[in-house]
Amino acid sequence: MPLVYRTLASVPEDDGDLVAAASAVFSRWLSKRGNSGARVDFTRSGHYELSNRSRALVVRHDNPEEGLTFLRLTTESDKPDGVWRTIASVVVDPELSPGQHLWIDMTVDPAPREESPADHPRLDVMPPEAARMLLQEVAARDGAQPLPAGPRIVRGRDDALVDTLVSAIRAPDRRLAVVATGTPRDVTVAGWREAMAGALARSTGMCAGYVLDAAALERVGALLPRGLDIPTGGVRTFLPGVDVADESDHPRHPRMSPATLDTAREGDRIRNWVGAALSRRVRETALEAGLPPPLAAVDALLAEETTDLRLRALSRADRGPSGAPGRNGGTNGNGGHGRIPSARHPSGDTAAGGLASVHERDAQEQLTQRLREEVKRQSTRIAELSEERQELLAETADLAEEVETAREQLRAARFEARWLRERIREEGLFRLAATPAPRDPQQRPPVTVRELLDRITDGSALPHLFFTIEDHDTVHELEDSRKETLWVTRAWEALLALNDYARYQFDNPGSGLGFHSYLRETPDGYQVIPVKRLASQESDYVRNRGKLNEKRLFRVPTEVEPSGRVPMYAHIKLDIEYGICPRLYFYPHLGPGTTNRVYIGYLGRHLPVQQSN
Repeated sequence: MPLVYRTLASVPEDDGDLVAAASAVFSRWLSKRGNSGARVDFTRSGHYELSNRSRALVVRHDNPEEGLTFLRLTTESDKPDGVWRTIASVVVDPELSPGQHLWIDMTVDPAPREESPADHPRLDVMPPEAARMLLQEVAARDGAQPLPAGPRIVRGRDDALVDTLVSAIRAPDRRLAVVATGTPRDVTVAGWREAMAGALARSTGMCAGYVLDAAALERVGALLPRGLDIPTGGVRTFLPGVDVADESDHPRHPRMSPATLDTAREGDRIRNWVGAALSRRVRETALEAGLPPPLAAVDALLAEETTDLRLRALSRADRGPSGAPGRNGGTNGNGGHGRIPSARHPSGDTAAGGLASVHERDAQEQLTQRLREEVKRQSTRIAELSEERQELLAETADLAEEVETAREQLRAARFEARWLRERIREEGLFRLAATPAPRDPQQRPPVTVRELLDRITDGSALPHLFFTIEDHDTVHELEDSRKETLWVTRAWEALLALNDYARYQFDNPGSGLGFHSYLRETPDGYQVIPVKRLASQESDYVRNRGKLNEKRLFRVPTEVEPSGRVPMYAHIKLDIEYGICPRLYFYPHLGPGTTNRVYIGYLGRHLPVQQSN
């Protein structure tokens, strides 16, 4: 069951009874599901059917003598893409400091699918509403830092809030991210706070958000190094463990530039992909943090109790008349809802025994059927994993070949450097021979889609390329994948190679080298990529089918084509042939009488190659 969401917070003991407050919030939350949710009792353990496809399990432990209380609510919902579970836990234990803790997890047990796992639709994970309601109710903290339900406004005249933000950024005990943004000049602070509240809705409980006015930006900027700036109209995500003095740590904290954010907003309205992009690192940080060992031990205990409760409910399903728990967790003894045979009817015990036997048999049949379904589901999953394994083996072989080529190039470069130093020494230039090489001025490759877009919109890193990508959503679709770093790295390598190809043509007019020949010849001093990544043309089938061909018509300036669009058939493959398999489409416009640029028209998932009805 993959973990897809987690919030973890402590609550000061002087904030009141956390168990009572959480129980009230959980009750309000479940009441939105109808009367069955309103009947859930949080004072004792029990199993409750909320509907035909959802249920709630409550585990409660109380030890008044030690002042100890554990409460866990687990809700399960059967959805088309799998079983979704929200697990909310509250722990009050004087031995833990502080003594009140809460955490909410969300897991998904994916449903079996026929297609390849790489083709599975991405899970749209939104924080449970219970997390927002609970954070609004209690004074939650991440370590010693506030953990609000939504972003807080920081004004420069408010010394306390400025100090709170700077302390949160520097805090060594912080486990979650801090997301800070400067208000654009064309938006009010309140309006930008509302916009960012919507963008950070996917990150509720996993980060603390702050919206700064101009005065606050100036004050906070004076307290932080330039490499950790909070941009006006942009966003900085401070991950845990900020080292202000270490410049090499600064790039670790993602920065969404104002230029990138400007492409996604109109005034104070922000497009949805911004929230998805911001939530990626925030969620990764929250999931990787894990529970502290004392809470992990409690978590294991509550998980075991919940499993026992689920199994008991499964084996006693609908056995109310025989004295077992009913559908809504009540007991059916003398004080419950069960029917007790009358002493005036000697046959009562016999009839009850026969009825109990029937119910026992029905329960066993239901359990057997569910186990068969589980075996079928696991068998399907095994087949999926076997197929994925073969695909990964092919990908590994492809990567191993590239690594071996890179190692050979590195070995040759090191040998050449040694040979050159020896020649320099032989010429008597000993000081020059001993001088270390200067630091490589080239930026490190981006590793996320957001960093890649920042480089593209910067305009200085790739002067010979012109980006005409109209739909940035196709690019953002590559986010939140386990292969995002691979795709981004290959896209960046491809862009560097295309930029250097244009530079080579400018430096060597009349060379006549096409991009395919350029990659094969690998001119010295110019960036290249493995030639097998290049597809110089689309198939005749694609080019001769109207709808398929239309999907490869991309925008260019009118000085390139008066109609403003040209077919781009040449493309670079950023992955092997399965799953999303991203592609980068380009159009070289080089030589005499041209704009001497390479136009990038598309970056995203593999375009369709077959007609569909």
